[in-house]
Amino acid sequence: MNKLLLAFLIIACASCKNKKERDERKGPVLDSVSNVIEVPKDLKEISDLTFVNDSLVAAIEDEKGILYFFDLSSKKIVREFVFADDGDYEDLAQKGDTMYVVKANGTIYEIAKFMSEHPQVTYYKTPLKSKHDVEGLAYDAKNNRLLLSVKEKNLDKNHDEKEFKSIYQFTLKDMKFHEEPAIKIYLKDIEAQFKGDELLEASKDFLKAIGNKNLNEVIKPSALAFHPKTGQLYVLSSINKFILVLNADGSFSSVKRFNGAEFIQPEGIAFNAKNELYISNEGRNKKGNIVKLID
Repeated sequence: MNKLLLAFLIIACASCKNKKERDERKGPVLDSVSNVIEVPKDLKEISDLTFVNDSLVAAIEDEKGILYFFDLSSKKIVREFVFADDGDYEDLAQKGDTMYVVKANGTIYEIAKFMSEHPQVTYYKTPLKSKHDVEGLAYDAKNNRLLLSVKEKNLDKNHDEKEFKSIYQFTLKDMKFHEEPAIKIYLKDIEAQFKGDELLEASKDFLKAIGNKNLNEVIKPSALAFHPKTGQLYVLSSINKFILVLNADGSFSSVKRFNGAEFIQPEGIAFNAKNELYISNEGRNKKGNIVKLID
């Protein structure tokens, strides 16, 4: 009886060790519950955020054309600026004293001198439409351009979304949208990360999605952000809770997975000056929040 009990304990310990090792390889993890910041009801549908300084973030939500300034310390909205009528606003990016906001239909709003008393707003139409569902926007300082990711359909109907998803560019030198994808996200690159033992670490839903051979069931880009130190592009997926990391040249680097009830509906991603990673979540039937992760 004692031998049987000892054998059981050994197996149990080994199982716990293996689970711990699997958990440690999942990628970003919550540091503690203190890293979850609930946002006011005006930001329940928070779509994205970007850091103005260490304690102040600019944020948008997907129903109103308002740029909110939210203080992380006091957890209060300290300023609001109406830049457009109500609509589906999805992501924002900052270049110096200019803020850019993208609408789901591909329209880009430029808010010059956004911290001044009277910011100047200009908007630019692109060939993208609501059916493409543009949810990602990032400023690429190296190439002086904005990158826009589609959540659903590619612009060119001949580009199969089941195989790759497009990220387009809007060059700021000439304020021009380029219809040829600047970056392509391939299903095969993501699928290759889940072979052998790695399959045991992924969620059943994720594995099932990959098994469908349909990129639309694997990743739906909801936000973009460049890592300040490495220059890599982080692509947040609103389904399957993971971040796709691309190298500066657009090539595949890695997949980082995250878990937790705090991630209600991941919609925004941002880095602060300390290279710390934050994800904003729409609230659904709860309060929206901003979560700090360890990368």
